[in-house]
Amino acid sequence: MRGSLRGRRLLDAVLAPSFVAPGWELGRRCGVCGGTDHGRPVLPWPGAPSVSLSYTDGWGAVALAGGPVGVDVERRFGRSGLEALAEWVWTPAERVRARGVPDWSGRLYRDWTRKEAVLKAHGVGLSVPMSTFEGGRRLVRVPGFRPLAVFGLGRWSPPGVVAAVAVAPGVEVRVRVVSGPVTPRR
Repeated sequence: MRGSLRGRRLLDAVLAPSFVAPGWELGRRCGVCGGTDHGRPVLPWPGAPSVSLSYTDGWGAVALAGGPVGVDVERRFGRSGLEALAEWVWTPAERVRARGVPDWSGRLYRDWTRKEAVLKAHGVGLSVPMSTFEGGRRLVRVPGFRPLAVFGLGRWSPPGVVAAVAVAPGVEVRVRVVSGPVTPRR
């Protein structure tokens, strides 16, 4: 599975070699249906931390935590397509609040990565529309799920790349944003 291979390459690149066994396989588990051919990545050893992976052009991010975790990284692109992205990401109230904000596209990318990280942490991916919940606060609530703490990774992200991590409040998380050949080829 191509996604699992990319995930394993990313994890191999950021985890200490003594932490993983040679030849290990990255598993998957869907939080919606329980399937193992898709869904969030799962490390294959007892007591392993929860893991989340994300890729964008030339960059990848991995997050490890003692509970559910989600990470998202996105490269900012030009203005073309941003209106459609805003419809996909924002609630109607968020779109109204963004009007008149000088760098509304920066807010859009911030909210996109925050919301996608939350959905990954809940194990549902994009099966829940992002436009159904608000994402601009430190604690994000998706209807039907417990609230998660969300943190922007601007300080650790390169210029033009926006990233965020979501985790249960009080749970320690480790995140690494890396560049190189661990990301998907186009």
